Amino acid sequence: MAKKTQTYGVKSFASRLGLSNFAWVVSLSAFAVPYSFAQSQSVPSQQNSPQSAPQSSSASPRQKPFDISGYADLYYQNDFGKPSGGQTVNGRWYDVDHDNYRLAGAQLDLSRAPTTPHPFGFYVSLLAGPNASILASTEPAGINTYKDFAQAYVTYLATTKFPLTVDFGKWYAFVGYEGLDSRTQDNYSRSFTFTALEPDYMTGFRGTATVNPRLTLNGYLYQGYNEVKNSNSTIMAGLGVSYSVTEKLVATLQGYNGKESSSNVNQSGTYGGIGFPTPGPSWVTQVNPVLVYKMNTRDKFAFDGTYASATGKGNWNGGAVYYRRQLDRRNDFCVRVDHADDSVGLRFLDGGIQLNSFTGTYDYKVNDNLLLRFELRYDTASHPFFNSDNGPALERWSLTFAQIVQF
Repeated sequence: MAKKTQTYGVKSFASRLGLSNFAWVVSLSAFAVPYSFAQSQSVPSQQNSPQSAPQSSSASPRQKPFDISGYADLYYQNDFGKPSGGQTVNGRWYDVDHDNYRLAGAQLDLSRAPTTPHPFGFYVSLLAGPNASILASTEPAGINTYKDFAQAYVTYLATTKFPLTVDFGKWYAFVGYEGLDSRTQDNYSRSFTFTALEPDYMTGFRGTATVNPRLTLNGYLYQGYNEVKNSNSTIMAGLGVSYSVTEKLVATLQGYNGKESSSNVNQSGTYGGIGFPTPGPSWVTQVNPVLVYKMNTRDKFAFDGTYASATGKGNWNGGAVYYRRQLDRRNDFCVRVDHADDSVGLRFLDGGIQLNSFTGTYDYKVNDNLLLRFELRYDTASHPFFNSDNGPALERWSLTFAQIVQF
């Protein structure tokens, strides 16, 4: 795939753990981590939300100087197509292994929120495991150069009429509804829309202004799509607005424009952090509307849409719809319907394709430190695409059991 790399080749980046027996999954899931190491810790919000910026104006000067949290993401997945010969579950993002119990990633977050008396803060996310290599697979500086730092930025709280924070460094991308933090996702697997049509991280300046309780504005100046090292020496610019239409409905519109890619090949065999299949820069514009409707304390609907064009190369678009239901304090489920249109082959590198998926995820919260996730997913393609023991297939069923251990 173009966004990150071709997922069917990602095994060359990921270390193999050698645990292939499903019994390991059952035995380790019984480990319920009975001690609540950080019940007062807050989990970071999803990457795209304006609320993911540091919460500053209400912070107490007597708060703890630093916050520490983290998690480990483990999973077992069975692709019913039974890809063989070292093939992965292609078209996916983090969950690319078949019939093996895997550590997807382990993350440690260190942060200090800015306050009025102490206006400087920081946020660092240290990431290890296969996810770190997948995330950095198209980085122009090379996969191993910055992969350990999923995020690393400093924050300044400006004293203005309304709360204004300015971040500088590497941060998760602002485009899209889904994110990279496995603790905060409605589903375990990521949609095709997120996987290949939307960026993962950016490096540069990010400004967040809370104009009033209903309106938040964002501005961005950064290196490029999935870039710490700039691939073409130009700066990208983005804008965003989030508005609470009602107490239940929040509408967000994000977008960016600038020159992406270059004629230099990256380690995934594509060009620029954006991972185009052909050399040469292109002016890229992307627009992303997101709607979140919380009907009540138990039911949530969401929509994520995206459209992008690259001059001289083509365009791509997609969208996903979500419904999440909180059954009780331990049980919930989410269903997602997803469509991705890459008609010219810029994102999935398959000569032009349309992909669809239907995903159902059931979560059981054992305690504050262990979340069990069970997921059934059905994928379809406009032409044979999915790895299987009988060659490329038009459809795929997969079943996943994941554990998120957090502190």
